[in-house]
Amino acid sequence: MELKWIFIFLLILPNPATATSQCQTHDGNGNVDWAILYKAAGQNNGKIITAASANWQQSPTVITGAGGNSFGKALEHVAVVDQSAKFVAYNNKPPNAVGVQTNSNSKGILIMDPNPPTDSAAWIIHTVPGFPKALQAYAFPAEEIAKGHLFVCLTIKEEQLDVIAHALRIVRPLVYHHDIPATEVNSRPNLKNLLNGDSSVLPPLTISKGIKTAASPGIKATVFSKGEKSGYEMFKRVLSRKLKKDLKVWTTRDTKLKSDCRILGRNIKLITSPISVSGDASTLENDVSQWAVTEPGNIFCAIDKPYHRSQRKEPALAVCIDDATIFARFNDFVTGKNDGRIITSASVAWQQSPAQITVNNGHSFGKALEHVAAVDQSAKFVAYNNKPPNAVGVQTNSNSKGILIMDPRADDSAAWIIHTVPGFPKALQAYAFPAEEIAKGHLFVCLTIKEEQLDVIAHALRIVRPLVYHHDIPATEVNSRPNLKNLLNGDSTVLPPLTISKGIKTAASPGIKATVFSKGEKSGYEMFKKVLSRKLKKDLKVWTTRDTKLKGDCRILGRNIKLITSPISVSGDASTFENDVSQWAVTEPGNIFCAIDKPYHRSQRKEPALAVCIDDATIFARFNDFVTGTDACN
Repeated sequence: MELKWIFIFLLILPNPATATSQCQTHDGNGNVDWAILYKAAGQNNGKIITAASANWQQSPTVITGAGGNSFGKALEHVAVVDQSAKFVAYNNKPPNAVGVQTNSNSKGILIMDPNPPTDSAAWIIHTVPGFPKALQAYAFPAEEIAKGHLFVCLTIKEEQLDVIAHALRIVRPLVYHHDIPATEVNSRPNLKNLLNGDSSVLPPLTISKGIKTAASPGIKATVFSKGEKSGYEMFKRVLSRKLKKDLKVWTTRDTKLKSDCRILGRNIKLITSPISVSGDASTLENDVSQWAVTEPGNIFCAIDKPYHRSQRKEPALAVCIDDATIFARFNDFVTGKNDGRIITSASVAWQQSPAQITVNNGHSFGKALEHVAAVDQSAKFVAYNNKPPNAVGVQTNSNSKGILIMDPRADDSAAWIIHTVPGFPKALQAYAFPAEEIAKGHLFVCLTIKEEQLDVIAHALRIVRPLVYHHDIPATEVNSRPNLKNLLNGDSTVLPPLTISKGIKTAASPGIKATVFSKGEKSGYEMFKKVLSRKLKKDLKVWTTRDTKLKGDCRILGRNIKLITSPISVSGDASTFENDVSQWAVTEPGNIFCAIDKPYHRSQRKEPALAVCIDDATIFARFNDFVTGTDACN
């Protein structure tokens, strides 16, 4: 019997499917050309866009864990040794180091697969100090959860590594780890000098280098880098000048550098805080990311230094990506919302308005104002606004804006629309929402009423003397309502009392009850404390701008005035005092919501003011949800 031997030779090679040296999908389950994650302040995960998913979506798992998310997977072999993934890690505040001093603020990872013939590499740029630890278990710093952070990953060809290293040499980042093989380093002179700490850089001290991602056609990016001896201000002197575009900038700012619009096409415009990162609010006080978008597009820049004068004498680096999708996602944070969130008696939870408020159809208030824009015999109206459309130089102490609309035929159909938008709506002209008001927060309230309520409302309006810029209600309807008649005739003779309250209710059965509080300019009363809190016999939590004189006031039990802390999140849309002109309050305890036409300023003591306070648990709850805190109260 012949014995046969079988020799088995098992060759084990690194598995490229498991080694990670490229950017990853949102859930870390595959390679992508690029990925960007924005972690808003206080969030332990973030919103992410990738080459495979162009809209912001929630990262599937928290950023404090390594599994199931894009950047946890992309950094997998920064934490654990793998022969197919070698890297350079740099950070001005490296992990486990104390007292390190450097003028650089750059943080990132260059990673590659050194095994031929694989051409696989990535550049990860981020804003997190002390992260990631090299060849140690993945650990996101707990103290950084409270801050907003940005992560950018670009999958690149390995030939791009030396180009990036050239730009990095200019800013002299603090390299705290590298394990790239000598053969790979020696073939790349800039990478070699970077890793050897050779900081001898000859002029020019400002450079720009073009790179592109690995896919075909991929996306193009330009790396701008300046040395500390250049003396250049990064945003205006380098980025705006080289890109030949205006910049809208999101970073902290000092007291010295301001917005700068002196040179056409090279403006520096500072983005108003807060922003809403796809529903997650972030403010300059708690967001350490630095980025900008161009105007016009389509460029997004991630910058490693804030907009402070000190960076003129410090190194700085920016990666500017020319891609319409990435630009659009970040530009969405800058522009005001052109739609809104709505609740109605038929839908008691906030929901997105189906259409933009800039168009006249497909949404609640566009339809409600349909016959303010176009003549209809079944809809006649009174329009008032302290800044009427197409008028210049009009002076009035009133701040009231609204529409009273009715069907003058046999039908008993009417509505009162209260809003905060100057110059809107135009009467019997095409619907046009003022473009300059998109950047601001506004409030619209519509109450369907019985026609008998019109004269009650007109009485309250007479006290505040709004500027009526249009009415076409038939004389027979006007003459049967003495207060409406006096309002439309401009009769402002009002006898005391100079402060009134009138109860109204909506048309449905049982409907909801509301009280209209109105005070004349000669009353001398402060609207919030002396009228609303006193009459309602409740504390008020107030959302309006405030001056330097009126403060929170908690001296009288049950009549406190508590100022709501800015910003608020309007069902995911961030709003702040700087860009919100609505004025409203909720009571404590509930269930009353008030829309007020004057802000919490001392000047309103000598001005007319009107408030509509609605007693409804649902409406109260939706607005009370916005209140996450109140300022200190004396």
